[in-house]
Amino acid sequence: LFAQRVREAVEDKNVVLEKVYGQPPLDAEAVAEEYVGYARRLTPYVADVSLILDKALRAGKRVLCEGAQGTLLGLEHGTYPYVTSSYPTVGGALVGLGIGPGHIERVIGVAKAYQTRVGTGPFPTELADEVGDHLVEVGHEYGTVTRRRRRTGWLDAVALRYAVRVNGLTELVITKLDVLSGLDPVKICVAYAHRGRRLEHFPTSAAVLAECEPIYEEHPGWGEDIRGARSLDDLPPAARDYVRRIEELAGVPVTIISVGPEREQTIRKPCEG
Repeated sequence: LFAQRVREAVEDKNVVLEKVYGQPPLDAEAVAEEYVGYARRLTPYVADVSLILDKALRAGKRVLCEGAQGTLLGLEHGTYPYVTSSYPTVGGALVGLGIGPGHIERVIGVAKAYQTRVGTGPFPTELADEVGDHLVEVGHEYGTVTRRRRRTGWLDAVALRYAVRVNGLTELVITKLDVLSGLDPVKICVAYAHRGRRLEHFPTSAAVLAECEPIYEEHPGWGEDIRGARSLDDLPPAARDYVRRIEELAGVPVTIISVGPEREQTIRKPCEG
């Protein structure tokens, strides 16, 4: 049955290859034979994931689900049309896994200490100056595969609050705090200015977002190299204050801070209260 479906798919594509592109057709039988081999190798790893997870959860096991991409790239809640083809939110993860929201105990959001974006789309805090260059070079903000330079800017707390709301985040992980070392001041976008109005909440229209100007808070920077920090007390006061302000603006605690790419360059921050 699988081989027959592959043959039919190849035959359909051959029509396009020949009629539209003027290319010779593919050998449907050879392609089917090749993909049957792949199917045999993959079959042991194909299972009903929803059932597996349900059994694990009913047995009291801990399940960690990791999403991909970012909230603003989602079809439903992202900056359409500058989005991906899926739903990279907690809701989308649950749909993909086949489990209900009643099982969720913690929702951990991961955000950089500054803002980045790949490709086109509105980006209110984007920096086209030496600070932006610093974030790119020190943060190694280049695509892993394409090596394309990422767009960078100051942290956007309006977008961060939106991600907290859409995903129901219970806590945050702040990565790449070390990249901000040497910048003074450091800024956080706390609201947008749009046609004479102050916007505290993320707009639903990408067209409106494209017209927004960031309203910044300035905070003292720090010159120390913090890559060796292993506890909150190891961080300079200005860095601790920066993290504390992120918590206030986001409305959820920061429980983990990373100060470098290595596993040990992680600070676990106890929740206050």
